[in-house]
Amino acid sequence: MPTARGWLVAATGVCLVLAGLVFGARPLEQLGVALMGLMVIATAVVRLGQHDLEVRRVVVPERARADQDVVVTLTLTNKGAGAAPLLLLEDELPSRLAGRARFALNGIEAEGRRDVSYTVRPHRRGRYEVGPLSMRMVDPFGLARISTQAASTESFLVHPRMETLSLPRDAGDRRNVSTSALRQPTGARGEDFYALREYVQGDDMRKVHWPSTARRGKIMIRQEETPWHTRATVILDDRKSAHDGSGSSASIERAIEATASVLQLYQRAAYGFRLIGACHPGVTSGRGVAHLHRCLDLLATMDLHADRRSNPLLERLLEIEARGAGEETLVLVSGTLGTDAAIALGRLRRVFKQIVCVSFPAHRYSSASTKQRWAGEQEMVEAARHLGRSGIRSVVVGPGDSLEAAWRSIVSGKARGGDAAWGQKPELV
Repeated sequence: MPTARGWLVAATGVCLVLAGLVFGARPLEQLGVALMGLMVIATAVVRLGQHDLEVRRVVVPERARADQDVVVTLTLTNKGAGAAPLLLLEDELPSRLAGRARFALNGIEAEGRRDVSYTVRPHRRGRYEVGPLSMRMVDPFGLARISTQAASTESFLVHPRMETLSLPRDAGDRRNVSTSALRQPTGARGEDFYALREYVQGDDMRKVHWPSTARRGKIMIRQEETPWHTRATVILDDRKSAHDGSGSSASIERAIEATASVLQLYQRAAYGFRLIGACHPGVTSGRGVAHLHRCLDLLATMDLHADRRSNPLLERLLEIEARGAGEETLVLVSGTLGTDAAIALGRLRRVFKQIVCVSFPAHRYSSASTKQRWAGEQEMVEAARHLGRSGIRSVVVGPGDSLEAAWRSIVSGKARGGDAAWGQKPELV
């Protein structure tokens, strides 16, 4: 169809023809006919060209981290017998993506190919869709154009932010949890050993296997015994009633980032681990990087669930207690933790050798009244006391607190959140 400039040229041509007829000025008629002929030729160029464009889109990487650059490459191939005219390209982007996706290509010859790319930077976790691609063909004079949609949509995942954490130590023991679990001797003697694994903070440096360290360029540890129960269960509290706040600073976003960090920790420590939600069934137990990616894929798209039952978190803990399968570690990443859930978590000490609770209470992330926030703080202190009496290490993380710093208090055995003085937070005054 004609552009605004095309309509103006056509209208000018008609006016010149009429003026020539009225005043008997033949040159004006000829000029008007030439302008209208130019308009017809421009329309024919964009509509009747023998070009055949094929567009392919590639997104790298398909799994990204928050604030990581994602490169989108568009490959246009002209498989027709004629050259393509001027192309104006625009890829549709979600509002949450920062970046521009507009290009102009000065035509593509027959059997020719062009590659164009642009970069976007997602700031939050989630699934993002790029496309479809709007392609406009314009004649060299900009008088006519035709619009089509070329490439379909492509999606990519953005995983939550993760921080580097260290394994907690057993109470009263300086060894790493992975080396202090129940053991099964392999029968190795002298320099023989069962396997090699990467160094994890807290490992005994006397077990470094120096030849493998020199060969691989990273510290490798001799694993002379096989842990029986190097398995961990990570529970994410995905109840809607347990969280508050908005945007990237909401309590659920911080909880998901903490969950991702914990999963990465146990993957690096060669644990088997599983992820479950208070409401969501989660991901079954597994090991390795591929299993970690499956868990992170779920966390990237995790949503809050309405509490259709009385207390889904409490029911989940009771379900785990009833199963009774012993494991090494249980990590609960919760929102607001009630005293009933804290008591149920304490009973799980019979099932798990070590239990850790990281809480992001909703009242610290909400804009509720001071009275309501103080009530929430008192409830949190009471729950933390129950956890402390059961020998469970707990930490409470507020909006301005660092997860890494809070986790270090668990690693050192100094739990935060069990005394009344701890409840006097300045932001609640």
